[in-house]
Amino acid sequence: MKIRQVFGVLWLAAAMAACGNDDDFVAPSFIHIDAIKLRPSSDNSLPQDEGFYTHDIVSCYVQAYYPESQRMERIGLFELPFTVPVLYNGDVEYFVISPCIKVSGVFGMQNYYPFYQRDTIRNLSLRSGDTLRLDTLDIFYRMERLGVRLFEPFEPTEASLALDSVTWHRHAPADACTGEGYASVHVPDSVSRVPFYINRDFYVHYTSTTQLYLELDTRSDVPFEIYMESSHTTGGSTDVQRVMVVNPSENWKHIYITLGATWGWFNYNSDFRLSFAALNAEGKEGDVRIDNVRVLTTTAS
Repeated sequence: MKIRQVFGVLWLAAAMAACGNDDDFVAPSFIHIDAIKLRPSSDNSLPQDEGFYTHDIVSCYVQAYYPESQRMERIGLFELPFTVPVLYNGDVEYFVISPCIKVSGVFGMQNYYPFYQRDTIRNLSLRSGDTLRLDTLDIFYRMERLGVRLFEPFEPTEASLALDSVTWHRHAPADACTGEGYASVHVPDSVSRVPFYINRDFYVHYTSTTQLYLELDTRSDVPFEIYMESSHTTGGSTDVQRVMVVNPSENWKHIYITLGATWGWFNYNSDFRLSFAALNAEGKEGDVRIDNVRVLTTTAS
């Protein structure tokens, strides 16, 4: 049982004890959600490659609008899958489900991801003692907030991304995260690090609400570092700041990396680059594998 669900059950038990014989007490109903899946948009405005829709939605905020009180009430943040008690019996005008992700490099932080639509589910009912099963929900990209600065699936016909020191495996479906291709960087046991970088400048217009993320799928034998580099607005020297270290993973995993804090070190310069370094601190060779690299921003132009 997830920690938040344990707290919910304890809270419910305390509430029942406090109510005693209160005639106004409402026995709980329950909401159940199995998973939330990111699906391609139907208008073909985004890439249809399956690699563009890899994700790791781990939790969600649940809110409900009750017509009797005419207000939105927050039920809570819950890790998927979950069954949660709700002290309400009656019709619900709508639920709002906000998909959340773990922000890589920030321990314990689970945030609503601004590029995913919230799912609004209307005209349902909660009945005391019953479970409202929403099962698996489909969500889509939030088009009015999405600016795609890069998508590289490493498929055989793709040639949009130049990566130094990287081997492009164009026909290896058994080893790729999705599709046929992926990229890898080998670290010999004789060196401590192998740098590689995206040979492209990114231009993003900054506003007070701009959010900037790097997403990728990775499977690695060794750790690797992610860097952001840019020129300060005062002076022309290039500055490099480390964003985070990604730990090894035996299986493919999808990670979300917020670049906003590091971008702030450069006074939110409109142009920057991303670079990496495969590490070998223990004198052991290994490979870093990456797939489905994308840079997303809430600034459309």
